[in-house]
Amino acid sequence: GTADARPHLRLLAGTPLAAAFGRAACMFVEPPARRAGRVARKLRRWTAAAASAVVLCALAWGLLWRTGHAGEQRPYDALIIPGGGLDEAGRPSAWVAERLEAALRHDGEADWYLVLSRGTTHRPPPRDAAGYAVDEAAASARYLMDRGVAPSRVLLEAWSLDTIGNAAFARLFHAELGGWRSCLVITSALHMPRTRAIFEWVFSLPPCRGRRVKLAYEAVADEAALPPGAADARRRKEADALAQFRQTAAAVGSLAELHAFLFTRHAAYSAAGRASPHTAAEAKGALLGSY
Repeated sequence: GTADARPHLRLLAGTPLAAAFGRAACMFVEPPARRAGRVARKLRRWTAAAASAVVLCALAWGLLWRTGHAGEQRPYDALIIPGGGLDEAGRPSAWVAERLEAALRHDGEADWYLVLSRGTTHRPPPRDAAGYAVDEAAASARYLMDRGVAPSRVLLEAWSLDTIGNAAFARLFHAELGGWRSCLVITSALHMPRTRAIFEWVFSLPPCRGRRVKLAYEAVADEAALPPGAADARRRKEADALAQFRQTAAAVGSLAELHAFLFTRHAAYSAAGRASPHTAAEAKGALLGSY
């Protein structure tokens, strides 16, 4: 019978059926240890491939989520709040409190709060119980923290004594060093025209480290918070100061020139200016109520 079957077997050679028979035969004759090792290797490869796919999907999903939500939830790197005066107890004045309350309404839109100002040359600073001068920035920071803002989110600029210093130190010590791209400046309506002009000027002066910071602005109603007569006096003062600023800006076109202006000619920061009697810069009359 074997001799009679051989022609039929030759006809099957090379066909898919013969290949299947061959594989089946190997399953019966392959040693068990070898077969177990081969299965284990395949299982390890499949497991590694599945794990890699899971990790890649998680990373891709995280990147897509952050890209889609970062701009939504945090359009600003910082909320910038200029100082504007303290009361006799060392707390932010009523009109500054309005600025801080406006900033709190944007809490979910920024990583940082940047509170500005050491004080002003227009009146002496209040003192704490130990006799130390109270910085406006520190008082504003305390106001925010008392209302639930984490201290780690509040940054201080406690060197400036006027709005030009506000903008200069905010840019040089915070925005540029922090790599910020976008900020919202919040101040009183009476103060806004001069604030906006100064911040736009200071933040545009060359050289810029990287991309220029994009600034947005929000004006807060303030006249109701000012003492009687102070709003009109402050409005006149702001108009005069804005005209004077435009002359300064026309003569200062770079950070180096700003540095020279601040520390050799500006009354609040130069040696000659600081050596002069403080009474020369003090606000008087109704205007004093706006500081």
